[in-house]
Amino acid sequence: MFFIKYISYISISNSMEVRKLQETAGGTFIVTIPREWAEKHKLKKGDPLMIEEEESDIIISPGKPTADVQSRKLNISDFRSERILQLCIAASYILGHDFTELYSERKMLPEQKKWIRNSLEDLMGLEISEDFSDRVVLQNLVDPMKFNPYRLVERFAATTSALFSDAGRALSEGDKSLAIDAYERGKEAERTHRLLFRLGIQAAHDKKLRVAMELNSLAGSIITVLVARDLGRISYYSMRFAQHVGELREKVKMPLVATIGEMVKITNGMIEQSAKAFTTKNVEMASFVMERMERVRKLNEQFYLQASRETDERNSLSLYLIVRDIRNVASHAVSLADDAVLFAFS
Repeated sequence: MFFIKYISYISISNSMEVRKLQETAGGTFIVTIPREWAEKHKLKKGDPLMIEEEESDIIISPGKPTADVQSRKLNISDFRSERILQLCIAASYILGHDFTELYSERKMLPEQKKWIRNSLEDLMGLEISEDFSDRVVLQNLVDPMKFNPYRLVERFAATTSALFSDAGRALSEGDKSLAIDAYERGKEAERTHRLLFRLGIQAAHDKKLRVAMELNSLAGSIITVLVARDLGRISYYSMRFAQHVGELREKVKMPLVATIGEMVKITNGMIEQSAKAFTTKNVEMASFVMERMERVRKLNEQFYLQASRETDERNSLSLYLIVRDIRNVASHAVSLADDAVLFAFS
């Protein structure tokens, strides 16, 4: 039995009506749609409608869809700090809004304008389109149709793997400048993380976008959001790894360097393989990543045993933070492998 759904490209109605399927004298089946729905979406007699089948549903949509423009208004007076404002602008961007309007009941302060400009640094494609004394409109210029989530995941994972590896090399070579460089690249990776997040959410709302992105289903879009989250965590802890290497005061003793170096090597392989498991839908590879976590745990225990004898007091805190960062990266690589298994069956 088929249920008839009416889906607009402007919004999806939360209401539902049951209509009886009727048959004409010529044997054709027909169904009517509510008049208020037609009026709401500016449909009139003779307008074309598209009818397509999706699993057990029949979807009826306008033959000439209008652009789905999302916007959000924010009163800047509600934000008492730059950090909170930046979080809210980022949330509007990630949720797929094309326009974010920030307004004030009176003239904006210069520092508030500066907060807005600073927030654009971590958001790819977001620009100021209108700037007045009491209102600033941000417009997203990224065309989601031009991005393939598989390639974006590959690029994001490769960038993160490189900065993680460089943080490990900075530790073994005592190269603080390399650690600082890796940390700065980690901050840049946040732009890709938020873009991937945004694309996953947009695809979840728009079937045609899912098709263009080669995502098989709504579940595939949701899993892409999970992948963005886990890759973002991997990137964050890789960046912190580099930061803590840069904070070391003395060169680390060789036994500790060897243990941490082995953790880095295994964990870096987990990053690369979990991302590849997702893009290739390789369950066996995802399973291998999960199994490698046991070796990371054992090396973690080995480090703590060595640290009680080998750690210089001036390095102890930074070293413990470094090992914690590596362990967290490995844990999120396992989460990414979990996502890959789900995606293979989406």
